[in-house]
Amino acid sequence: MQKIILLTILFVTACSSKPGLKTVEVLLPPPPKDALELSKALEQGAEPTLQYLKSHVTASSYGALPAHEPMAALPTSLRAENNIVANKSKSEQWQFIKKFRSWSSAKRMKKAQEMDGGFSCEKVVEAQSVAYTLEIDFPIEDAIAMSRSLHEKVLTCSDYAHNESIFRLAVFAIQKDDCGKANEYLNKFPDKVDRGVSDRAAYLRSLCGKNEKNVQAEMYNPWGGYGILLNDDTYKVNAPKWYLTAQSGSEDWDRLLATFVELSEKNRPETIRYIASKMNYEAFRALPLSFQTSVLVLMSFSGADLSVFQAVHKYLSENPAMVSPSVAGLLFPIRYWKEIVENNRCNDPILVKALIRQESAFNPGARSRARASGLMQLIYPTARLFGVTQPKQLLKPEANIQAGSKFLGRLVEDFGSVELALAAYNAGPAIVRQWQRRYPTDNINLFVEMIPYAETREYVRLVTRNYKIYQSLLLKPAEGDANVAKTP
Repeated sequence: MQKIILLTILFVTACSSKPGLKTVEVLLPPPPKDALELSKALEQGAEPTLQYLKSHVTASSYGALPAHEPMAALPTSLRAENNIVANKSKSEQWQFIKKFRSWSSAKRMKKAQEMDGGFSCEKVVEAQSVAYTLEIDFPIEDAIAMSRSLHEKVLTCSDYAHNESIFRLAVFAIQKDDCGKANEYLNKFPDKVDRGVSDRAAYLRSLCGKNEKNVQAEMYNPWGGYGILLNDDTYKVNAPKWYLTAQSGSEDWDRLLATFVELSEKNRPETIRYIASKMNYEAFRALPLSFQTSVLVLMSFSGADLSVFQAVHKYLSENPAMVSPSVAGLLFPIRYWKEIVENNRCNDPILVKALIRQESAFNPGARSRARASGLMQLIYPTARLFGVTQPKQLLKPEANIQAGSKFLGRLVEDFGSVELALAAYNAGPAIVRQWQRRYPTDNINLFVEMIPYAETREYVRLVTRNYKIYQSLLLKPAEGDANVAKTP
């Protein structure tokens, strides 16, 4: 309840205390009869909310589900599509990049010159891959010029996605203080593009001094990695309320909600988490928002945070005017804060909290393909340097937080920058040192945009986003203070 009240106060008082800022009033139809507000559901907790939904569910559940494969008892309409066609160009590009990275600088440059001189759109994937890997040789001017030339030629291929080439060319121009050229590149995007693309383009324009801030909230996703940087001075009045209802108009989905209620009563959160990871979210998003909210709340109470985050962020990216203080309870839950405060070895526990949300979505048993484990996703060789004596200890929140926060604190100290420390936590300290030599700039925001690994660049932006929001929800405790949440 504290965090919901606090966010409401932040939304309203910020609006009233900063004259001239743009405000957004969202007009919605009246709430369904006898609907429960999301804020009330989160405030009262799992048991009363479960009883409310149980009293309103009219469909029958799917009954006992097989423990080894619960999805087998559910209709195919509820299951995620399995016939996803792999992105051939991305796979092909990765193979080229992997090959070109192993080449010497001279061999890479020779290949680039050959492709530049005899460019063909039939080999656009290979050309773009060479352009990316030439960045290994930055800040050598010949490598920069050749990379830019190849990216320029990629833009001439009408049937190919130009997004990353446009962004690389724009940040190269900004680094050279040529904002006119940067905006020329960014203007190559059509008026209507994916919101993530438009948010990033607007943010790059803001690095050139063009005023992209204080824009209307519906233009950007205010809780996206870039949107929050563009809309940090934009506030809502009469923020939309989210409600819970039990009927979707689809018998299959109504029965799934009834099943989630039954599983919650039987204390089987692991089954809800498993189903949540396999659901057909394309079909789910077509259901009434109030019904979606009921399902999401039960998923959240069951600890299916990653699935909730993905579903809600996707919805808000398409409907940013629906951002509401109560939704923070779904997107930014205060889990493991007490453990973080008690076991943190970093100067800023809120930074640890923000990183955990991104690394593991609060799943203490999370494991990655790179054999990273636990809340802060540590690999054992690294964790051993910070006090972990056995790999299985990484699955214990207290030990994981102690080692991970020590590692993060060391990176902040070594790099002197939170952004650089986050990049090093994700990609490794050695490669970040290489990037510092490769992309010389004193502008840390521009440096983040020049990071060549899309995963790392997005990671830094999203942990920064998490940090900004958790700063509004949590107190940084004094030493020995167990008080963990702000009060209004």
